[in-house]
Amino acid sequence: MNNINKSMQNQATGLLPLLLFMLLNNFFSYKLSFIIAVLFCVISLVLYRILSKDKVYLFLLLPASATLMLYAVFLFLRLEPVLFTYSPVIIEVLLVVVMAIIGFTKQTVVRRLRNSRTPAYRKTMLRTALNEFYFLVRIIQSIYTLHLFVILFCTMLPEDMCNEYARYFLFRYMGLILGIGVIGYEQIRLFLMQGSLKKEMWLPVLDDSEKVIGCMARSVSRTATKKYCHPVVRVAIVYNGMLYLTKRNRKDYVSPDTLDYPFQQDVIYRHTVDTTVKDILGTLPEEKDSEPRFMIRYMYENEKVKQQVSLFVLCLRTEEQFAKYRHFGGKLWTEKQIDENLGKDLYSGYFEEEYPYLKNTILFAENFLTGSPVQ
Repeated sequence: MNNINKSMQNQATGLLPLLLFMLLNNFFSYKLSFIIAVLFCVISLVLYRILSKDKVYLFLLLPASATLMLYAVFLFLRLEPVLFTYSPVIIEVLLVVVMAIIGFTKQTVVRRLRNSRTPAYRKTMLRTALNEFYFLVRIIQSIYTLHLFVILFCTMLPEDMCNEYARYFLFRYMGLILGIGVIGYEQIRLFLMQGSLKKEMWLPVLDDSEKVIGCMARSVSRTATKKYCHPVVRVAIVYNGMLYLTKRNRKDYVSPDTLDYPFQQDVIYRHTVDTTVKDILGTLPEEKDSEPRFMIRYMYENEKVKQQVSLFVLCLRTEEQFAKYRHFGGKLWTEKQIDENLGKDLYSGYFEEEYPYLKNTILFAENFLTGSPVQ
């Protein structure tokens, strides 16, 4: 999550060299304004090169640099009267052209990133930054295109309908205000997005060899059915040779309103299976024979999810230990009661897969140790 937040910088600040040129052009000559803007752009590119090592992405500096390079062509053409009056407008036209060209590169860039050998965590950050970049490209292109149409419309009107002050404002200041507005809008949008990201649950993504290759927001993963595999921890409670089962919440994403163990939790990104077990069980009994025991790890898959399930069993020996977990509701179920209701959609899909293994291992051993017959 921290890596994602780092890649979500305000990339609209990449427009600052162009906005600086538009501002200075109101007080100095277009040549001096251009030189200062170019120097500022070079310094920004150098700083970006240094900061990029810390995962700061300002891709909009590239189209800003390309716009200034295209503007330099007009300087060589020696169009002094045109540049003296229309430099801010020319910058906007060149920026719109550059943005239009960049817009056609999105699919190619994303495909190359997807097929590259870049580490998974860096791919995630780059993909996030590129999505922000192309999002801003569309906004900037649309806003300045609309502004240019307004300027064109204004020039076609009689002078008494669009006075000199209105024309001067449209030509000299409106483009600057729009650029500052884009930066402010992006800053507010990122602030709201980062606030929602802090509330989001980030899950590790596993590849086919069950290794962590990145992370994904749980809400996003659920929109892509079975596309991503995430680890899950489940803990069964056994007392006197019986399984303690409770009813799952009716709002659960998988197997809602069915009987299951009281403990199940997604493994959070950068957490381990063992720390997740400690998180969901809290303070454990001090007796070593009452610690949760790892039983089996398997792949669970249905029409909604694909998960790596790690199953643990907590065998409780005393009434005091068992009372700690009874506040979850539910009751103890014997093997006979469970067997009679299998296949009737009473139990969760997880439990239906795990029960045959538990029956022939931990429940068999517990009944043997306690001397209790299978009920």
